[in-house]
Amino acid sequence: MKNILIALLVIFSLACSNKAAEEAAKLKEETFKLHDEIMPISMNLEDLKANVMKKAEADTNLKAKALDISSALDKAYNDMEVWMPKLGEAAEMKDGEEKVKALTDLKIEGEKIKQSTNDAKKQAEEFLK
Repeated sequence: MKNILIALLVIFSLACSNKAAEEAAKLKEETFKLHDEIMPISMNLEDLKANVMKKAEADTNLKAKALDISSALDKAYNDMEVWMPKLGEAAEMKDGEEKVKALTDLKIEGEKIKQSTNDAKKQAEEFLK
């Protein structure tokens, strides 16, 4: 009876472990896809910022708006720079509930970064028209 109970516990543990591993793999793929969507935009934020500030130099009435846009661009860029190492650390974690939790949180954070990055880019592009 004791051996049956131990065998059932082992089977249950393996089933839970496999489910967590599958969920972690799915989340990792989704989160890295987010990274790949955001990164090319993020790489251009510094150039957008420079162009926004250059335009504001020519017209001092635009300076306050340019500073707001510049701040949004900086925040989007910095958020991405902070998020990426956390994503790398989570990807290297051992499969399990902790990894699933970390990747879930990072996916949510990545969606927010994607939105703020796209918003900042849009603001800058509209300002530069």
